[in-house]
Amino acid sequence: MLSDNRADVRIYHNGKIKINIPQYVEAICRIQTESFPFDCQFCAVALASPLLNVKEMVVNATSPPVDSYFTGNAEWSLFNVSVRHMRFQEEGEERVEIHYIFHLKRKPTYYLTVIVAPTFLISALSILGIFSSSSNEGPRGEKQEDSDHVSLGLGSLLAMSVLLGIVAGAMPKSNSIPLLGYYILIVILLCAIAVTVSMIFLSVSRIPTISKIPELNMIYQTIEEIAESHRSMRRKLEQKAHKKLIEKEWNRVFTRFDYFFLSLFELLNLAALAIFLRVAWLPTPELDPEVSLI
Repeated sequence: MLSDNRADVRIYHNGKIKINIPQYVEAICRIQTESFPFDCQFCAVALASPLLNVKEMVVNATSPPVDSYFTGNAEWSLFNVSVRHMRFQEEGEERVEIHYIFHLKRKPTYYLTVIVAPTFLISALSILGIFSSSSNEGPRGEKQEDSDHVSLGLGSLLAMSVLLGIVAGAMPKSNSIPLLGYYILIVILLCAIAVTVSMIFLSVSRIPTISKIPELNMIYQTIEEIAESHRSMRRKLEQKAHKKLIEKEWNRVFTRFDYFFLSLFELLNLAALAIFLRVAWLPTPELDPEVSLI
């Protein structure tokens, strides 16, 4: 076994010398998070001699074989390695520098299953619960189910705010908002608008209580007790039936509004998800040769 400062060297008959010295390298890469979690990153490792110039050392950079590529890890997959041969002037001498650029693509499965899927299900069920009417009987604004719909929407907003905090904790601090953050913000906005529309419906549909005015003909109750009681009972029944008919018609109108806004917000929710997932099928971006990664 050789010590750390010595290594095996293979010398060929034509003067070629081959040496393999494994090294662990830590590189700081510029991260572009606009397409997170469907982003691709380019990370460069630069190799150069601190002393020799191009006249004293000839460097031929070759791309590594495909079967030697690092397979990646649980979060990243390495799909390509490109090589740049750079020349620059330093202290009046021309030097050479080799850049090995690693093309990395993020694996979005974790974020899709832990964040995107729960966000979509919570928003879809919340919109369904906000605009679903349990029955058409009784005044709409006085039923307990109506206030429960608003509470359900507010609870979903709280849950999605927690998911947005998880995304913020997983992302590096930058000036740009990632694609996943935009998606959650749009879904939160949809649920907030749905809750607002539902509260407006509840406010409009509430019927104020009107005190009943005593009927004057009750003064003659002693004289026309039988006839008046019959007429009074018949009027009350007619008023009650008419009131129920009006309530039923208004409930039918608001139910149609509920179904309309239910379909509208569910379609907007699906559209937001489709626009978000569209990035996953975009072609892998190519490396711009004019962009410096060091």
